[in-house]
Amino acid sequence: MKRGVLRREVDARESLRVEVLDGASDVALRAHEERKVVVEMVYELRGWGRAADERERELSANPPVTFTNGILRVGPAPEDLAMDYTLFLPPEAAVEVEVEAGDVTAQGLANTLRISTGSGDVSLRGISGTTNVLCGNGDVNLREVFGAISIRTGSGDIAGQNVKGALDLETGSGDVQLTEVEGELRILTGSGDVWVEGRLEQETWRIRTGSGDVILGLPEGTSAELLLRTKFGDMECDLPLEAQERGEGHLVGRLGATPKARILVETESGDIQLTQA
Repeated sequence: MKRGVLRREVDARESLRVEVLDGASDVALRAHEERKVVVEMVYELRGWGRAADERERELSANPPVTFTNGILRVGPAPEDLAMDYTLFLPPEAAVEVEVEAGDVTAQGLANTLRISTGSGDVSLRGISGTTNVLCGNGDVNLREVFGAISIRTGSGDIAGQNVKGALDLETGSGDVQLTEVEGELRILTGSGDVWVEGRLEQETWRIRTGSGDVILGLPEGTSAELLLRTKFGDMECDLPLEAQERGEGHLVGRLGATPKARILVETESGDIQLTQA
């Protein structure tokens, strides 16, 4: 087995689109202030001896990196080697990543970011703009992510801190835990608990879980209309609530005198709790 690192640089003085496509690879995206893209490729080449040396020379002369018409394409790696990628790029670059299996991390980007991984975790920090993540099996972690945010994972947890904008989150099986949330919010989980701490003024929070508890932490003075439903669970509210309709498994009410925001929570089997953050 031969291991090595390749490095390529591409001038990026105009608008830039970056596409990363591979099978089983980890991908790291890092924003920097230079007007170029730096691609670092860490590879493992199967085999030894003269044939492996020749294959390594071919790889060095023709790495899986092309740049045409403002589009930088990275990958896929040749079948006889494994390759992980680290890209340093201007923050305004639009980026699309698709890997069959591997972790993806991104930091400091401020345009459009699309990530698709069949199996692997996704971690985003300091991202703004439009973010779309599709993950077959893996956890998604968000920190300081702002803008239009869409997350889909078949099986895995979603966690976020300081997340603001329009959030649309789905997990087939997994928990959702968010803090310092502001903006529109939609959460759908087939099986998993939901815990959200944040503030809303005129937005709508829609939360639904098939099986799991929902806990919302809201600041003092929150004003919102409430619609809470659970088929098999209890409901508890520690905030000054004015109940307008209360029955078996459902509650309609409001927080504050003239609410403009809405909170809609539904769980098939689980408790619902509203607490003061």
